[in-house]
Amino acid sequence: MLASLAAAVISCTAPPVHDGDTLRCGPERVRLFGVDAPEVRRGKTPAEPLAYAARDELVRLTRGRVGCRFVDRDRYGRFVGRCWSEVTPDVNAALIRSGLATEYRRYSKGAYAKEEAQAREARRGHWAPAR
Repeated sequence: MLASLAAAVISCTAPPVHDGDTLRCGPERVRLFGVDAPEVRRGKTPAEPLAYAARDELVRLTRGRVGCRFVDRDRYGRFVGRCWSEVTPDVNAALIRSGLATEYRRYSKGAYAKEEAQAREARRGHWAPAR
């Protein structure tokens, strides 16, 4: 039992960040559970608004030691997890609270509704008034 529980948690230091909701922790590509960040540029497809700001915020939130607890595997085989770091006890929640990502309700079932409401009320990121 203890061995299987330990296998459900991975840790790394200052992981490379792919985009606003995906990082690499050791050999695992980790998709943040319940987080939907805008997509960065892929080939000829331009980046979505705030994509690079979301990626940069994830880099900031994952400086130092990072841990991720396994939730599931997605259809691409990625480790889907809830992560924490030296910067914040809940990386997923902090990213949504920043307004640079939204809650992926299809999977999270409202787990981060409070954080998204905080971002909306504070008019941060996606919720900021148009300029």
